Order: sequence, then structure tokens, then C-alpha cells
Amino acid sequence: MFTSLGPRLRAFAGRLVSYTSIKLKTEKTLPEETYGWAVTDLEGNLHVFKEEKGKVIFLNLWATWCKPCLEEMPDIKSLFEDYGDRVSFMLVSEEESDRVESFELKKGYGLPFYLAESPIPEIFASKTIPTTYILNRQGKIIMAENGVVDWNGAEIRKLLDRLIAE
Repeated sequence: MFTSLGPRLRAFAGRLVSYTSIKLKTEKTLPEETYGWAVTDLEGNLHVFKEEKGKVIFLNLWATWCKPCLEEMPDIKSLFEDYGDRVSFMLVSEEESDRVESFELKKGYGLPFYLAESPIPEIFASKTIPTTYILNRQGKIIMAENGVVDWNGAEIRKLLDRLIAE
């Protein structure tokens, strides 16, 4: 995956991606300043995180060069197809727009990809990707995972069903 990088940079980059799922701390409520976070969709429209307030949110931090991120995309797509009308999906990358646009044109996932226009809020900061958060309507982090997860599994679907019903 990182063959064109030097050995030290390759070792560093390898630490940034995670194949193993690691549960992060949950039950934190988002600080109010988090709602000022700005992202842009692939059409160039600016969105502020506060637009998602009061919704169940599936937030995935990823990159086009991250193999574990790409491995979980089909599961996220399946989940989005079933829950996209009831859950706000946000797949956020810090890459250049042309890179993410090219990826979407090639893969055709049809997922709601966004580009970070401002630094990722501290509460979502992670040293590895993919990192995914599921938030309830009150802005509380209910699930936080680093690494590849089966996002199309029964456990995730039960969680989303419960959060939607609340």
C-alpha cells in the first residue's frame, strides 16, 4: 500500500490506518462549539454541523488511500441504502476535493462524502482511520470505533433502530 514511501514514512503511515476495530470512549455529549464545524459536499456546498443537530448521525472519518477505509465502504453503502432517509450519514475526508471526487466517480458509491473545511473537532480527533461515530439525537456519542467494522451487521442495525425510535 505504501511502497512509494521511504521506510520511515511508510512505518508512520502504517500506524495511521487500522484494520483492527478498537472501541473508543463513548457517552460523551458534543460540546456546543462542535456544531460550528464546517464541511463541504462534493458539489461545493458548505454545510455546518449544527444542521445535523437533533438527528441520529453516522460520522465516518476516512481517506481514499486508506485500505481499511475502503474495505468497509460496501458495508457503509448497504447501511446507507437502508437507513439514509432516517440517519444523517457523513463520510468526511481531509483530502483535496479532486481526489475524493475522482474516487466517487470511479467507485460510484453514491454516499454523502464531505470534505473538512475546518479542523476536525477535538471530540472527533483520532490518530487512526477509519474512525466512525454514531450519535443520538441529543448529540451524545453512543458508539465510537477505530478500524474496520461490519457496519451492515445486525448489532449496528439494532442500535440504529433503537436510536431512531428514541
